[in-house]
Amino acid sequence: MDPIHRMMALALGGLPSATFEEAATCFEKAIQLNPNRLMHYIALGTVDVEMGKNDEGRRLIEKGLAMENTEKDDPETKHEGEAVLAKLH
Repeated sequence: MDPIHRMMALALGGLPSATFEEAATCFEKAIQLNPNRLMHYIALGTVDVEMGKNDEGRRLIEKGLAMENTEKDDPETKHEGEAVLAKLH
């Protein structure tokens, strides 16, 4: 499972009834708790894109992409973010 989907699964608690809005709330909280993790921005941006908030999603993903890699999965997370952005063009 890629980092974005893994993080989404963790945020959603594995419950299929969870909504994108609930996921967004979880990622917003994750950003508040640790604003230095690029995964949180890319994940929230991805959820925003899924909800049709393309401009906000793009902004958040680009913010995550601009951050320095600090975790071993950051390059893969950035690749996932770039893939979401590519679909917006």
